[in-house]
Amino acid sequence: MFDAIRESLKKLIKAGYADKELINTILKDIQRAMLLSDVDVKLAFEFTSRIKDKLKQEKHVSKEKIISMIYDELVKLVGEQGYKIDITEKPFKILLVGLFGSGKTTTAGKLAKFFKKRGFKVALLALDTFRPAAVEQLQQIGQSIDVPVLTKLGEKDPVGVIKSFNLEKYDIIIADSAGRDALDKELRDEISRIKSVLKPQEILLVMPADIGQNAKQQAEEFHKLLGITGIIVTKTDGTAKAGGALTACATTNAHIEFIGTGEKMSDLEEFDPKRYISRLLGMGDLETLLEKAKDLDKEKIETVGKKMLRGDFTLLDLYEQLEAMNKMGPLDRIANLIPGLSMSLPTDKLKVQESKLKQFKYIIQSMTKEELENPKTINSSRINRIAKGAGVDPSVVRELLQQYNQMKKLMKMGGRNMKRLAKRLGINPSMLGGSA
Repeated sequence: MFDAIRESLKKLIKAGYADKELINTILKDIQRAMLLSDVDVKLAFEFTSRIKDKLKQEKHVSKEKIISMIYDELVKLVGEQGYKIDITEKPFKILLVGLFGSGKTTTAGKLAKFFKKRGFKVALLALDTFRPAAVEQLQQIGQSIDVPVLTKLGEKDPVGVIKSFNLEKYDIIIADSAGRDALDKELRDEISRIKSVLKPQEILLVMPADIGQNAKQQAEEFHKLLGITGIIVTKTDGTAKAGGALTACATTNAHIEFIGTGEKMSDLEEFDPKRYISRLLGMGDLETLLEKAKDLDKEKIETVGKKMLRGDFTLLDLYEQLEAMNKMGPLDRIANLIPGLSMSLPTDKLKVQESKLKQFKYIIQSMTKEELENPKTINSSRINRIAKGAGVDPSVVRELLQQYNQMKKLMKMGGRNMKRLAKRLGINPSMLGGSA
């Protein structure tokens, strides 16, 4: 949905001026995108109607004004206010509930890492005694993030697992409960008993982004049974139809607290409607970029920041940047956080996987010093020689060169915003020399 809306806004930006016909076309495109993304029909029509009503009240409408209106209405659609968990007492217990395939177990690990990074003593509580290998999966996740997993071998009753441990030793307990294909009587009884014994301060419903219009019904059913305090929307990176889940949650007055943005344990963000919509529309999100940058050591941040600002890097510099930024997430996702870039740059061309990075490294090691410092000297015969030395197809060498050129283009477009970012990172832009 949001990709289609972004394309509509690009069409508006490129137009000489915004006449009535163009505005109507864009609003119809947005409405169609919403309907195709499982947004409720009534919501989709009300959305465009409100924008039309606002436009009628304006004497002179600029392109910027139209974009601002669309942005404001989208924020209202997914819920204007974000919501943050307030750790008021310890142990603070969070119960995750949801159906099969929602991603509860993985989300439990992501939440544990999220709170551990903020200095809390966290433990995972394995209450999914129904699904085969669920406990083992949680134990593997706990080991990978160095968080203890509380489970009792052979215990089939989740309530029995709760009673087996002294939870007072921890600041935060994150409980992973079992799911079913539907909220049937068995699941209702089980999670009701868990709630009664665990007495969680937060009950979070976990649901995938591609659930569509079923999100509203599911949220209402779980809320009626348990009194859910919030929602975590998972797998927002793997579907173009996240609109249904986001908007349906908002209409039930259930706060979206977190969103899962990828497969890594660090791919979990607190949901901030304004920042989220800004990013989806290509307006960037420097705050989230700064949060991700904290995972790098200060020296790496400064090195990457300086080279990004200068934009005069070599192929060797490119590899170092890709390697460092890959720790913050896929390059195309990072580019989406830089204001304006995703509006003007085909970020799908910036996707670089870890396996491809290894190939790039071999390619770079097969180049001469002259080629590394001046990639323009690399012609077809040199590409074939480099490919042979790296043990890759010549097309991979060309892909690396294309990546290099795209990166330079990215830096030119984002230079101004990168200087703002540099100041926030403690880098003095005046020391960098030149402009991006």
